[in-house]
Amino acid sequence: MAADIHSREQRLRKRAELQSLYGNLASLREREASYIAASAVIPELLLNQINEQRQQIEQLENELLALDDETIQKPARQSYREAFEAEQSNELEKAQKLYKNAARSAHPDAEAALRSIRYQLRTSRNRVSTASQLGALTAKPPSKNRFWIGLILILILLLGAIVTGYRFWFTASPEANAVKPTSTTTPTPPSVILIVPDTPTSVPTETSTATSTFTPSPSPTPAESATATPSPPLESTLRPAPQILEPKDGLVWSDGAIVFEFKKLDLAYDELYCLNTMRGYDKTLTENWSFPPVGNKIPAIPIESNVFRVAKLQGMECIVWSAAIGKGSCDNLISQSTEERVIGLPQPCNIK
Repeated sequence: MAADIHSREQRLRKRAELQSLYGNLASLREREASYIAASAVIPELLLNQINEQRQQIEQLENELLALDDETIQKPARQSYREAFEAEQSNELEKAQKLYKNAARSAHPDAEAALRSIRYQLRTSRNRVSTASQLGALTAKPPSKNRFWIGLILILILLLGAIVTGYRFWFTASPEANAVKPTSTTTPTPPSVILIVPDTPTSVPTETSTATSTFTPSPSPTPAESATATPSPPLESTLRPAPQILEPKDGLVWSDGAIVFEFKKLDLAYDELYCLNTMRGYDKTLTENWSFPPVGNKIPAIPIESNVFRVAKLQGMECIVWSAAIGKGSCDNLISQSTEERVIGLPQPCNIK
């Protein structure tokens, strides 16, 4: 009798623990669904947390089965366990069928797992189609196009020969030699006039006024230094920068949106998580592209994939970004900015 009471208490305790694990798993699945809705890359940390919860659930269900607990749905659990093993082995088609069977048996996580598998299948198919399209673009042109390409190259060479011959004839003719001195002498007078201030009326007066304006400038400099002294306490009043969770520094963008995720803070009603201006650099490390600041109340800022496609089409290979907290809008920052992080297009880059 005491043994039965003891086993019953164990079952009740494990049932409560199992219910708590399923609640945590449902919360993680909601975060996963937000990334799926934004067509973003799901962070590896979130996937590891989901799989860890599922493994704990499986271990706890095995313990309840050992205690002859009748609340465990054996058919649903069997299909779900086999689907999970197929998913870990990257057999996504098989896992999808097994998750459907588990969903028919009303498994608590079957519908969310089926949604995740469908998203993985769709993402993998998109990658395959993108790779095939790139392969078709880089393939050799057909034989018909080779003829036209050769003809165009011949025409370009002929035009180059004509232009070269004309320039040679033009330089050899005496008329061209007569014209050259006039063309060379015309730019010299204005350069001499601009460089040498021979006019005593305008230039000295301008320089004298310049010196008169510049002489009082040293006097305000101590005032400026005096006003600069209270600036450090103003900077010290800034709040610490928000903590970045995703994406990691050195991310390589392949396709899809990117969700910039931060650690949740107790913000006021008019405060925002702000993604500072993203700056793009080309292969010469020249800044030639930017995207304006974006803010959000929740600690996740999704940026659609078209933004990164435009940057890539414009020749950007590196995107540098940082984040801060804004009050009212992202034009009024009340915190320090995070350290700059880099996103590579389409390979890793290091501009630091």
